[in-house]
Amino acid sequence: MKRTGTEWRQISWDEAFGEIGEKIRDIRKRYGNDAMALFLGNPNVHYHGNILYIALLMKVLDTRNRYSSSSLDQLPLMMACQQMFGHQLLFPVPDVDRMDFFIIIGGNPAVSGGSIMTAPGISKRIRDIRKRNGRVVVIDPVRTRTAELADSHYFIKPGTDVYLLAAMVNTLFEERLAAPGRLGDFTDGIDTVKKTVAGFTPENVSGITGIGAGDIRNLVRDFAEAEKAVCYGRIGTCTQEHGVLSTWLILVFNILTGKMDRPGGYMFPTPALDLVGFTALAGERGWVGRHHSRVSGYPDFGGELPAAALADEILTQGKGRIRGLITVAGNPVVSAPNGRLTDKALADLEFMVAVDWYVNESTRHAHIILPPTTVLEHPNHTMMTNLAGVRNYAAYSEQVFPKDPDTRHNWEIIARLTACAAENPLLRFALRFVRPELLLDGFHRMGPHGPKFGFIGPGLTLSKLKKARHGIDLGPLVPRLPNRLFTKPKRIRLAPAMFADALKEIKPMEKSQDDSAEMPFDLSLIGRRNLMSSNSWFHNYRRLRNRANRCTLLLNPADAEVRGIQTGDMVRVESATGTVTVEAEVSDRIMAGVVSIPHGWGHGLPGVRLGVASEDPGVNVNDLTDNRRVDLSGTAVFSGVPVRIGKPQCC
Repeated sequence: MKRTGTEWRQISWDEAFGEIGEKIRDIRKRYGNDAMALFLGNPNVHYHGNILYIALLMKVLDTRNRYSSSSLDQLPLMMACQQMFGHQLLFPVPDVDRMDFFIIIGGNPAVSGGSIMTAPGISKRIRDIRKRNGRVVVIDPVRTRTAELADSHYFIKPGTDVYLLAAMVNTLFEERLAAPGRLGDFTDGIDTVKKTVAGFTPENVSGITGIGAGDIRNLVRDFAEAEKAVCYGRIGTCTQEHGVLSTWLILVFNILTGKMDRPGGYMFPTPALDLVGFTALAGERGWVGRHHSRVSGYPDFGGELPAAALADEILTQGKGRIRGLITVAGNPVVSAPNGRLTDKALADLEFMVAVDWYVNESTRHAHIILPPTTVLEHPNHTMMTNLAGVRNYAAYSEQVFPKDPDTRHNWEIIARLTACAAENPLLRFALRFVRPELLLDGFHRMGPHGPKFGFIGPGLTLSKLKKARHGIDLGPLVPRLPNRLFTKPKRIRLAPAMFADALKEIKPMEKSQDDSAEMPFDLSLIGRRNLMSSNSWFHNYRRLRNRANRCTLLLNPADAEVRGIQTGDMVRVESATGTVTVEAEVSDRIMAGVVSIPHGWGHGLPGVRLGVASEDPGVNVNDLTDNRRVDLSGTAVFSGVPVRIGKPQCC
């Protein structure tokens, strides 16, 4: 589809790629390679073709302006793993089927299905922990669906997880509960951690977090005594002011209690297709700060700049300014902070191409949209998700329906985009013949479950995987340290200097409220997940649309009463960045002083062609978030945004 003004018309694939190649060459010739940018959305990790081909597109574009949803979601975990274990994709995952104590902080796996924790049927697995006389504890500002499955739930003030976790780690030292076991033989920095968390006592942080000192101490004692336990955090602990420090301290807590790399604890999968090992061989283990964003000065991580920097890099004049953008399954107007600024920025581009099914909030600014085949029209391999599997497993699903002759798979589109940007004629020629199946088979053969030396004897191949209709169970997780570490020497770096130094700057004392001359921003805004949304993926699917409005402002009865607000009222929500008007939902599921709006909404913008979603557009919570607020890793701060609310002013 090609846009001229506000009108769209169909064009041929050859015409589309011809124009794309011409525009990319022109922009790079006039402004330099950094004038082209790339933004990758979350769905990319669910398509093996995208994963296999996008790295080459990045290399050929040769631009510093690379962005993705990682800095809106999981970058703190990636940075913590890179700093501590030597590789950004070496994720530990909870061994949920064998544990007997599970602490979940800022995660809602019963709704998310497990985030960086591939655990089908996770609600049943959580119930099974309790059936075998185990214990589940949830710490969250909202009594979530996961909290309803747990033995106990503690409210916590948004953005204060770093204080809680520092106090939990300090309690281990204070009460002589630190017992890393065999991990201590290859762990450096235990004494540094001890000095760094000194002063963070449960008594000092209780008023900050809203959790009683006695509750904190008892939780630490019980966890330390449990034989098989995991303390796990996700979106809530990542997307906040101290996301990377909170994530780091979660890993520290598990290591100091000896719960890492043992059955029933935090373990490292052995995936059939070992992306960690293969990327390590290519030298792509992750790094921090090789270059910085031009306007905000944010450091890159693994060659990727924070998505929070994207809008300013487009709108600010000067050398290196972004003039062209390629998005693949991404919607930064809805997913990135300060949505209105991002919307303004995309409208300012000279050229934009989007790989997407829809004319949505972001792609309405594209000049050309390249729609790939849908999920039932292409094969699928559990490639990226198995990096975080709670059990080693591999599967390959053939396409259900044949694709139309005039459609293209994601990998075909990305390969053609790469050819458009490539100057090497041999590469352009080779891209015509390399197929995902060839790459997948090679990776499986050379992987940890493949035949000896990749070719001889029994072992996993793509052919065997295709014949296994329900996939292949490769067994439970097994201890993998220290051999799996990518540090030199193979030792855990428990106290990376950048984390320890940053924690020293945080004092265990109350933070002052943000005030304005008119009225203080006296409430704290967080997001939330909805099972019927899956981010925003299902919003345009009528059979998953229910009659109840899912995009509401959730607020506590005490906060509603003092403001005269009832369920169903329209409420004005204001932050330092913007204002939205949204329907109120009063519930004691959320703690006092906190309000919540789900992410992924705001489908009412002009030019959006989402027939079902536009009937219930909701509001974009990221019109309230600030692209100037990021944590140490560059992750946008979505949790703990200061806001005030009230009835809309009469017009």
